[in-house]
Amino acid sequence: MNMKKVLLALTVGALFLSSCGDKKKTSQDAVAVEKPAEMAAEPASVFFKHPADGATVPSPVFIEMGVKGMQIEPAGAVNEGFGHHHILINQTSWPKGQVIPASDSTKHYGKGQTDASLELEPGEYTISLQFGNGVHSSYGEEMAASIKITVE
Repeated sequence: MNMKKVLLALTVGALFLSSCGDKKKTSQDAVAVEKPAEMAAEPASVFFKHPADGATVPSPVFIEMGVKGMQIEPAGAVNEGFGHHHILINQTSWPKGQVIPASDSTKHYGKGQTDASLELEPGEYTISLQFGNGVHSSYGEEMAASIKITVE
């Protein structure tokens, strides 16, 4: 093989390798990739499935609780992204990081329950959901939601 053919082969090979290697990406090279729904930046929250805000309800009051962006687990270990519901009666939230005590006006659902029945006297109430971690420490007002109801 003569020298010209060797140089030509080396040049062609080098050009081929450079086209396969790390080249700068341009906007024309970009490919749109959709994020999965679970990767969306929607903040975590709690919400009432039932009753609706402003509802008039009989006692016992049936409450169905929901959560987005976190998972429910029973009280016990503290795991990031997990917790359980608490219901606050005539309160709107519990301070972040403070333990929510069990009382007549702060109900714990530490077994991971997502519904409850509350015996309430007739009258107007503010009922709030408050999400807390495994040792009942509040996630604060960011993980609280309130509704007003009238008990007949």
